[in-house]
Amino acid sequence: MDLVTHSNGLLAWQMGGFLVMICYTGLIIYALIDMIRSDFQDQNMKLIWTLIILMVPMIGSILYLTLNRKTNKHRRRFNPNFSNPKN
Repeated sequence: MDLVTHSNGLLAWQMGGFLVMICYTGLIIYALIDMIRSDFQDQNMKLIWTLIILMVPMIGSILYLTLNRKTNKHRRRFNPNFSNPKN
C-alpha cells in the first residue's frame, strides 16, 4: 500500500505556488527597475529605497510603488507625439 501517491491536486498546488513565486519575483524586479530609472530629489533616497526593497522585498516593493511618487523630482507621464513632422 502506497501512503504517498501523486495526484492532480498536488500538481495544481505546485503550479499555483510556482505562479505566485513568478508574480512575487516580477513585482520585486519591476520595483527595482522603476527605482533605478527614477530621478529623486535626494540621491540618498535611492539608496534607502534600494535597501528597503532588498531587505523586506514584498512590503518594500509595495511601499515603494505606492509612496515613491512623493519623493520623485517629477512624475513620468505617458506623452506620445503622434503628430507627423512631414506635414
